[in-house]
Amino acid sequence: MREINVDIVEGFSDSQKKKPIYKTVREKIYTIEELPMLGKLLSCKDSQKQNVNYLNIPCAFDIETTNIYQKDSEGNILKDPYPYAFMYHWQFCLDDCVCFGRTWQEFMRLLSELEKRMNLSLNNRLVVYVHNLPFEWAFMNRFINYEDGFFREERKPLKILTSEGIEFRCSYALSNMSLNKFCQNEEGVKHYKLSGEDFDYNKIRTPETKLTEAEEAYCYNDVRGLCECIESRLKHDTMSTIPMTSTGYVRRDLRASVKGDKKYRRLFKDNALNEDLYKLCREAFRGGNTHANVDYSRQLLHDVTSKDIASSYPASMMMNLYPQTAFFKLNVSTYMNRDTSEYALLMEVRFVNIEYIGKSGIPYIAFTKCRNYGLYKKKEYREHRTIDNGRVLKSDLLEMVITDIDLEIIKRDYKYDDIFIKKIYASSYGPLSDNIKNVIMKYFRNKTLLKGDPDHEYEYNKDKALLNSSYGCMVMRIDQEMIRYNPSTYEYLPEEANLEETLAKFYKSRNNFLSYQHGLWITCHSRARLQRMLDTVGEDVVYCDTDSIKYKGDHEKEFEDINKTLQEEAIRAGAFAPDKDGNIKYMGVWEDDGHYQEFKTLGAKKYVYKQKVKDKETGEDKIEIVSTIAGVNKKAGSEFFKENGLQSFDIGTKIVNSGHLTAFYNDSPIKEIEVNGCKFLSGSNVALIDNSYTVGVTGEYLDLLEKALAKQEDMDYI
Repeated sequence: MREINVDIVEGFSDSQKKKPIYKTVREKIYTIEELPMLGKLLSCKDSQKQNVNYLNIPCAFDIETTNIYQKDSEGNILKDPYPYAFMYHWQFCLDDCVCFGRTWQEFMRLLSELEKRMNLSLNNRLVVYVHNLPFEWAFMNRFINYEDGFFREERKPLKILTSEGIEFRCSYALSNMSLNKFCQNEEGVKHYKLSGEDFDYNKIRTPETKLTEAEEAYCYNDVRGLCECIESRLKHDTMSTIPMTSTGYVRRDLRASVKGDKKYRRLFKDNALNEDLYKLCREAFRGGNTHANVDYSRQLLHDVTSKDIASSYPASMMMNLYPQTAFFKLNVSTYMNRDTSEYALLMEVRFVNIEYIGKSGIPYIAFTKCRNYGLYKKKEYREHRTIDNGRVLKSDLLEMVITDIDLEIIKRDYKYDDIFIKKIYASSYGPLSDNIKNVIMKYFRNKTLLKGDPDHEYEYNKDKALLNSSYGCMVMRIDQEMIRYNPSTYEYLPEEANLEETLAKFYKSRNNFLSYQHGLWITCHSRARLQRMLDTVGEDVVYCDTDSIKYKGDHEKEFEDINKTLQEEAIRAGAFAPDKDGNIKYMGVWEDDGHYQEFKTLGAKKYVYKQKVKDKETGEDKIEIVSTIAGVNKKAGSEFFKENGLQSFDIGTKIVNSGHLTAFYNDSPIKEIEVNGCKFLSGSNVALIDNSYTVGVTGEYLDLLEKALAKQEDMDYI
């Protein structure tokens, strides 16, 4: 055993608890043999689930790796030789005791000692959390005795069980935040993740490389801090009850709210979807509306205002109506000749010669949700359509599955020669269950009341996360594909399931209680609320994203007017709560989200802006550059455009230090490798390498941009 200097948090210099005060303390580093497992075992409480005993001891594991790769003169990663990585240091924490190791042989010895000294087995398990388990799994999978696992995607486990009775779980899935944020947001955490700025990740380190004390402290805090986070969660849970994912907490609260409600259970089963209806719902499902107005794309704009919707998805859950009876097939002629406003409609439709005529420059129809586009009378007319960055501007023919809400928006924003309704189902509209809405309001009230209260920072962050996760529970796929891992061949095999059997099993289980169709309508209502203001702001709309609009000009009056209506709707639905100063906050209303001195976009998820903000330390005004480009680290992008200006954001711009990590997987067997004269065992691995990013658009979108630019030049000339 030895000791090292480690920085811990002993307090904060500000009332908001954003500026930690660190002090240096001496912490022990144990060897595997010295790790006090027996004492921890005697002091822990057990918990049981399905005849499996779990030890309620927080544990964490983490590894440090080195990447080996080459780049060409332009900074591009070479694939010959193919990049690879290896582990050179691991750290393990059992409660408050940390152990270091340098090789996989030592790691396997640790697992063996844990099994022997803690009496572990498949029925008596120790849970070990790993922050981003898929990364560690890429390296450790050849070195463990795999028993079972839970995979939702290839290479991405939520948990891994070894034959020794050690269950690795992903704490990133549990928290849905970085380790740094997790430590900051949990109660009682002192070992914050230390800054990695001085930890040169490009340095080649091997198991023989001596680490500095600062580097060891970085490793120490990663697992000790994570254990403290788990210890915080165990104040309200046990290892058998703690959820796998962040949405699991909300799901548990919602399930408890409807438990014992026989009427709710009966409606849930009565409204069960059959195969055809479920497939239609899946096809109709869309997320948020994210798009850039092509007329403003690629232009450096000045004086752009941003507004966003307060708690958009929860507002839809509280304030809108949903299909609340079993869907029944509706005759098309009946639909055409009767008032169906009281029904939620799910329909297969075909449009002939459809064309966007909306004023906002945000076409509603997503091309990816269309089928049989350009196919008419057995002929293909794929060239007879115009797509705006994934949105349909014009098409000879397209077919899709939509809801009544989608149809009303399409009727306003498109013209078409004809519409054919191939199939239509109806369900009576009604509000969500009060049980569900009461849980949503509990989160919203707590979040609103505690916001800005430094003494309740933990509770505020907790309820904010729960509120934001509430929507995710509602849209979980019933037919979620599961992946089976074969430890003999190291292959990932999708488990094929019969949809009819899957649906029957889903509705039979009392663990399931949320209707998938409700999730579909939540997104529809949220898009409709956004669309309402897109249509109002019209041609001044620059960009929108799910619950926000960025626009030019003065539209304050329009937002004030719509907010009066939205406040009335929120009051009727009970979707409001007081803040700590007694001011009433409403769900679903439009709020200020900033004013930009400069703004430039190149399409969905690609924009940068400059704004004036208050310095948190001095209180003085300062200029801030914000970059939101899919594939580019926010901080790296901001630094690039701060140096080069927003005008440099253009097609072909190359951001060398983009923070964009490219993954290179190697499914290698265990073998001895040699690096810098050091020989050691390594196996499968993934090299995550910071790659350059070149701004680009599709050729189709580039054509639209050039046409928009020519149109603007003509307007300027006139």
